[in-house]
Amino acid sequence: MMSLIYGLLSAALFGISAWLWRRRGGLNENARGAITAALLALLLPAASSLLLTLDSFALSETLTHIQRMLGLAAQNISLPLLGLTAFYMAFGLRWQPANWGRILLGLMAAFELTRRMDMQQSYQWSINLLSLALLLLAGALILRRDLRPMLFGSLAAIGIGAPLFSPGAAALAGLLSSSPLALWLFPTLLGAGLAVGLLSEQAHNSHNESVEAPNAERT
Repeated sequence: MMSLIYGLLSAALFGISAWLWRRRGGLNENARGAITAALLALLLPAASSLLLTLDSFALSETLTHIQRMLGLAAQNISLPLLGLTAFYMAFGLRWQPANWGRILLGLMAAFELTRRMDMQQSYQWSINLLSLALLLLAGALILRRDLRPMLFGSLAAIGIGAPLFSPGAAALAGLLSSSPLALWLFPTLLGAGLAVGLLSEQAHNSHNESVEAPNAERT
């Protein structure tokens, strides 16, 4: 049963990734960089879930180690990147794509530091809840124009909060190893991914907008 759940989750995440990739082509350069970050955020748990799908087939020690590394990375990177991407899309920020690499390195460094300080679980909850707040803020910004990002952000909030009712559970529990809490990954990751895709529809993210802006400045 758990293999089926992880298989469906992996397929859904790969599907949303393909949907985001198709939308990426109509965006300006900076927004495409943000979508690339969101794709990484979705592909990490998709790959981890795919390997957990094969768990019943007794994976080799090497594949089990790879799955745990992917799951751990997804726990600490996926929702922060999705929340930040949503915030970026909603507010029309103009970062250079290279900045996303710096953000990724910062998230990795913060995780390693908190792991050494034995604060890993507290850090995971803090960074994921902060990321959720960014996602909801992005949805609230365009609430009057489009209700859908807020609805999907609220869905993600339900999913991320569910493990709080399981004492000792980590944020995004179910990505590191096979667990019934994987069911809550569906609203969390799919809701956040769909919200990012819908927020990318804002006019300031389009390729045409970036082309027209310099022309407007010359007139």
